[in-house]
Amino acid sequence: MATSSTAHPRQPKGQPTGGQFAAKSNPEADIELEPAWPGFTREVWQGKQTGTVWWWDADGKLQDPPDGSPAVRRFHPDGTVEWDEHWQADKLQDPPDGSPAMRWFRSDGTVEGEEHWQAGRLQDPPDGSPAVRTFRPDSTVEEEEHYQAGKHQDPPDGSPALRRHYPDGSVEWEEHYQAGQLQDPPDGSPAVRYFRSDGSVEAADHYQAGVWVAG
Repeated sequence: MATSSTAHPRQPKGQPTGGQFAAKSNPEADIELEPAWPGFTREVWQGKQTGTVWWWDADGKLQDPPDGSPAVRRFHPDGTVEWDEHWQADKLQDPPDGSPAMRWFRSDGTVEGEEHWQAGRLQDPPDGSPAVRTFRPDSTVEEEEHYQAGKHQDPPDGSPALRRHYPDGSVEWEEHYQAGQLQDPPDGSPAVRYFRSDGSVEAADHYQAGVWVAG
């Protein structure tokens, strides 16, 4: 169970990473040029195998430019987009159209995962869909996670906050949470269940306020 928010740390302004990608910020880097916006600064970093573009507002905060494009965009070695991030006033934020604040892509352009954020915290969108979803190469859902104000939380209908699926779409495991802690649902069923591919339960665990209890 992991989300991409920890997989894509923010790159401090003007500080390229080291290793094989070490390079200086280079406005002439081989990345598609984007328009200039009054009060906005575009920073480009180009490594040997990848590149990243950031947009900063007049106060030096990460900010989507006026055309709504993402404030941060990183590229695969072949120039296709690896991930993009939407920011408002230095906080990850879903755009006005409700699309996810963060998405990451395979080099063939298919979406590998997406995250919805509000004011810098993971948050289910208004339609109740999961804040975090990852996808297999065939675009079927691999894992989905529900969040409220940055914490795992079962949706109002009582379904589990986290589910992982087998390739055929059946549930591989599921976890129930309340305010970020594993918690048995009100009917007393286990907070965590693991399923075999035939749908039968392989194992189950009960939790109260994040603490395992004997079933």
